[in-house]
Amino acid sequence: MSYEVYKVIHIVFIFYFLTGMAISFFKKETPKGVKIFTGIASFLILVGGMGLMARVGISHGKGWPLWIKMKFLFWGILAIGGPILAKRLKEKRELAFYGLMLFAVFAAFFAIYQPQ
Repeated sequence: MSYEVYKVIHIVFIFYFLTGMAISFFKKETPKGVKIFTGIASFLILVGGMGLMARVGISHGKGWPLWIKMKFLFWGILAIGGPILAKRLKEKRELAFYGLMLFAVFAAFFAIYQPQ
């Protein structure tokens, strides 16, 4: 697949994932389908990102640049911590959601500016 296809997959499923997280945090009971689709979206974000890495020439045999390591860190926190916080928090869920969205902003920053 081309670079553009992987980029569309990556970006579209980021939107789906963040929408699912918002539903999880702002509804009292999260529908099971939303939980499942959010998990699938997080996997497809990874697939799209790995495809993008391959298309720009970043090999799995070499060390990854700092910006990719940071994106993995921030998206790991989002994909793992988000559902846990959405399920366990009863108070201050809104604050936790906006804190997690800050991690998404940081991940976007690293993707756009690619600091070494």
